Amino acid sequence: MSKTKQPGPIQIGGHVSSAGGIFTAIGRAQEIGAEAAQIFVSPPQTWRATQHTDEAIAKFREEHAASKLGEVWVHNIYLANLATETPEQLANSIGSVVNALTVGAAVGAKGVVLHTGSHRGGGMAPVLDQVTDALKRILDATPDITLALETMAGQGGAIGKEFEDLGVLLRAVDSPRLQVCLDTCHTFAAGYELRTPEGVEATMRAFDDAIGVEHLAVVHANDSKMPLGSLRDRHENIGDGHIGTDGFRAILGHPAFAGKAFMLEVPGIPTEAKPKGDGPDAENIKRLQAIRDQVAS
Repeated sequence: MSKTKQPGPIQIGGHVSSAGGIFTAIGRAQEIGAEAAQIFVSPPQTWRATQHTDEAIAKFREEHAASKLGEVWVHNIYLANLATETPEQLANSIGSVVNALTVGAAVGAKGVVLHTGSHRGGGMAPVLDQVTDALKRILDATPDITLALETMAGQGGAIGKEFEDLGVLLRAVDSPRLQVCLDTCHTFAAGYELRTPEGVEATMRAFDDAIGVEHLAVVHANDSKMPLGSLRDRHENIGDGHIGTDGFRAILGHPAFAGKAFMLEVPGIPTEAKPKGDGPDAENIKRLQAIRDQVAS
């Protein structure tokens, strides 16, 4: 009888800048004590793709290999909307994801996280065929790494507010490369309880029913400035928001999250030099690592 491979430890990482060359992200991640890293490979508010040299990509891979960092993920640009009514924006959106997956594969990333887009409150049915076709085209045109659709808070009719939105897309596309990123702030804001062990269990049972926990690829670990069901995407530092330390203790202790990379996208602790914070920072990394280690002990 073969043994099931056990997941490794949860990795606590964060989204770091790659300004000055894509390889600079490795050093920035190490400076804050991250165990994994997420990056943009192009400026998130523009369609123009950054042209990374072969030397920069090789240096990224070299520095990653020499570091103690685990998983690397790429976050796609924010402009993409696979449910758009505009042909030009759809073409640009597809192109942006193709670029992110291509560069991600070149640097050895595990995958790309994508905000799928917005149906503007019209529901999934009118946009399902278009989004499905776009995802198939993206996967057909790119190397073999994961594309993870992110759970969303629900602002502006964002696809992914309900787990069922993403489940129907995974079934329609039917590719092992298409997976899901669970954002704790977004999921909580969308109305899924994450503050207690019972709430996390109910939430992950709903996730399993709609999507399948085997399709959870990566986690965005963010506390929430806004209360449960607010439908507002406002990230807070770990333990300082409405999910709180107890909520993250429940999340990190749930078996669905075993072995996943938790990527922080938090504002950071305010300092005199950075009154609004400069997160993810070392303090937030330490907070989540301490909760993880407490749960594991």
